Amino acid sequence: MKKTPLIVVVTAVAFLFVGYYAGRRTLASTPTSTVATGHRIARDTFDQVKNEGRVIVGIGQEAAPFGYRDNGELVGYDVDIARAVVKRLEVYIGRKISLEFKPVSDETRISWVQSGEVHMSLCHTNITRKRLANVDFTVPYGWDGKGVLYRNAGVKRDLAEFAGKSIGIKRSSSSEGEINAYFTAQGWALPVLKQFDNHAVGIQALMDGQIDGFTDDNSIIINTAMLAGHKVGPGGVLAVTDTPYSPTFFGIGVPENDSKWRDTLNYCLHDLWLSGEFQTIYDKWFGPKSMCPIPLKDHKMEPFVQG
Repeated sequence: MKKTPLIVVVTAVAFLFVGYYAGRRTLASTPTSTVATGHRIARDTFDQVKNEGRVIVGIGQEAAPFGYRDNGELVGYDVDIARAVVKRLEVYIGRKISLEFKPVSDETRISWVQSGEVHMSLCHTNITRKRLANVDFTVPYGWDGKGVLYRNAGVKRDLAEFAGKSIGIKRSSSSEGEINAYFTAQGWALPVLKQFDNHAVGIQALMDGQIDGFTDDNSIIINTAMLAGHKVGPGGVLAVTDTPYSPTFFGIGVPENDSKWRDTLNYCLHDLWLSGEFQTIYDKWFGPKSMCPIPLKDHKMEPFVQG
C-alpha cells in the first residue's frame, strides 16, 4: 500500500483546525437576538429591548392624523398609540424603557422592520397579505376605508364615475392594487393611476385640475386637505365618495417570526383597550370633534383570555 506523505497529513489537519476555529468564531459572533429558522431569521426583539432599555419605533411624519409635524411638534394618532404602548411595555419588560422615534416613510416602513433598523413601525400601515409576506403585524389598532377625493361641484359622485378617469395615489401605497381589484370586480374600466411623492402634492394636483380624483385612507386625504385649507364635505370645495372600495386595518409592523415580541405588543394594546385609554386616544383623533370622525361601530379589540 502506498503511504501518504506526512506533510500532506499535517496540512490536512491544519486546514480542518482552521475551518473549525473559524466556524466557532462565526457562531460566537452571531447576535444572540437572532435564531436561524430555515431560510429566515427570527429575532428575539423582546430580550434585545430589555437588555438595552431602549425601543426604536419607526413613525410616519407625513400623514395627518397619524403622524405629522404641527408647528414643529411630532403629533398624531400613531404617535399617541406608540407612547401608550411603550409605557405599558415597561410592565412586561420589567424596567424603564427609553423611546426613540425614527422617521419612516411609506417606502421604508416595512424594509426597516425587516432589517432591524427599527423594533416596530407605526406608519398608518394597512395589514395586507402582500405585506405579511415580509413582516408580521399586531392586532389592528385602527380602522378606516378608502374612497376617492374629488372636486365638489355640488353633486355627489359615485365610484363608477371614476372608471377610466385619472386618479392620484401616494407612492408605495397599497391603494393601487386595491382600487384596481375593486374596479375589475365591478367590470369597470380601470382608472389611470398617477403616483405622487406625498398626499399634499397629490391633493394640490387635484385642486389644479391635473387629475380627476385622489385616493388613500379617507382619514388621511380628508385631514391633509383640510390642513391645507380645503374644506371637505357639504359646502366644501372637495368631497369623498360614500362607498369605500377597500377597508383598512392598521397594525403595528414587527419582525417576522418573532412571536414573543408580537404577543407582548398585542397584550399592551389589549391592556389599553381594557383600561379605556385606547378609547380616549381614539376619540381625540377620530371622535365627533375631529376633522374626520370615524365611529368605532362594530370595530373593537377582543383581548385574549388570561389563563
